Amino acid sequence: MKTLLKKRLTGLFFIVNIGCILATIAGTLAPYADPVKWWPVAIAGLLFPGCIVLVILFGISWLFIKPRRSLFALATVFISIPAIYNSFGIHLFSSFNSEKQKKAIRVLSWNVGLMNYTETDTMVAIKNNITIFDKIKEAGADVVCLQEFFSEIVPGHHYNIMDSLSRTLGYPYYFFSRDVPKVDGNFFSGTIIFSRYKIIDSSKSVFPFTGLYSGSIIKTGIVVNQDTIDIFSTRLQLMKFQGNEYKEVHNIKTISGNTISDTKSMIGKLRFGYNFLSQQADYVRTILDSSKRAMIFTGDLNNIPLSYTYGKVKAGLNDAWATKGKGFGRTFQYISPTLRVDYFFYDDHFKLLQVKRILENGETDHHGLLADMLIKTK
Repeated sequence: MKTLLKKRLTGLFFIVNIGCILATIAGTLAPYADPVKWWPVAIAGLLFPGCIVLVILFGISWLFIKPRRSLFALATVFISIPAIYNSFGIHLFSSFNSEKQKKAIRVLSWNVGLMNYTETDTMVAIKNNITIFDKIKEAGADVVCLQEFFSEIVPGHHYNIMDSLSRTLGYPYYFFSRDVPKVDGNFFSGTIIFSRYKIIDSSKSVFPFTGLYSGSIIKTGIVVNQDTIDIFSTRLQLMKFQGNEYKEVHNIKTISGNTISDTKSMIGKLRFGYNFLSQQADYVRTILDSSKRAMIFTGDLNNIPLSYTYGKVKAGLNDAWATKGKGFGRTFQYISPTLRVDYFFYDDHFKLLQVKRILENGETDHHGLLADMLIKTK
């Protein structure tokens, strides 16, 4: 009887192991699979960090049960090496020197959460925005790219945050997308690029999704020493999580409430969101492909490294965090400790010197990314 039970448990253990292996391999394919047709693969990409850990644990366990079966885990980890590299900064001993190298360009990218526009307590909003200003000042960046920026546009007015940041922090050049009008039409949200270097040209390309998302990708041509480079920045829209959706995520994670119903609801929303993200990513790719200069891209892609969105936008570029980062590099504070959705990409005209996160402390819901780059000599 005990022998039969042991065989059945071992068989069940193996079936679950194979399921984790298949999910892990599917996750590695997510950057190449159209989420409209292959949405389960997109979901598998989201689950990859947990699945690969389980596969490794299964492999260790098999060493004490049936050692040959641990080879399945070894093969899966080998297949997953590129995905692991993109998902996890393996440079565990990397550091960041606050003193910038001579001739290096320091770039900051940060989703600043509408500069606390939705905060109901005015004093809290002011305090948080002062913190954002202080962290930007401390970063000492030459170029600052801010997503979900919010400002009045009337010169000299109290809430003209872009003018205040430009004057007080020493960024004489800037370009603001002004995507969404707020209040009385004198306030806008969008993406902004500040620069200490001269901006010689700029452009805004609006996403062609009328009624779904009033976003854009912006480009600035910046003269750095004797070189002109293009810096792009944007924020892509997945879906806006409300309080009830965060509750659904909590129920799924803790297996509480109506877990099956919550899971179906969340999968349905993710399918729609991934479909919409893929269209935005395709559009961003066409804009990036039009650049004829050395290029840096920063932005909030609202999707993880193992996703079609990431694969499409990054194509042909280098990921700063994957190249020199340490750990998962989480940039969004909700849902999961592994959510890296904000990125810094660059082409082969640059050499990455160092990168780190600017950690938020409640003033926004994203961590920023700060990177030092050298333009390679021709």
